[in-house]
Amino acid sequence: MAANQHQNQEHEQILQEMLQQFQPVFDKNPFGVYLYLDNVHKVCNDKMAQMFGFSKSQEWAATDSFLDDFVSEEDQETFSRHYQHHIAGLAHPLTFRFHGKRKDGTFFLAETDMIPISWRGYPIAYHFVHEVM
Repeated sequence: MAANQHQNQEHEQILQEMLQQFQPVFDKNPFGVYLYLDNVHKVCNDKMAQMFGFSKSQEWAATDSFLDDFVSEEDQETFSRHYQHHIAGLAHPLTFRFHGKRKDGTFFLAETDMIPISWRGYPIAYHFVHEVM
């Protein structure tokens, strides 16, 4: 239990450091932007939250499961595979399309630029997302 609590505190600190560093990108970007460390430790800009049917980024971040909550079932395997190969392996950036799932259960076609970064030794998903019209 103590190890999990320590890791949780470390993840909270990492998330706050990253949010401070990336705040200008979050505030001034025309796209939805998010940073994902794990299902509990993720942040996004309000544009991203609104794209997925939330009024504020804190609501978006409070969801339980990224794939289940934001990616259509048919695209979850592809999304997960891209994450594992490109983020966890810190490979090159990747652009791909997926069907996003809004809070109300409706779907939309989205495109993401998945950029692998490392922060204090942890792989982080840094994504820019926009709705494809």
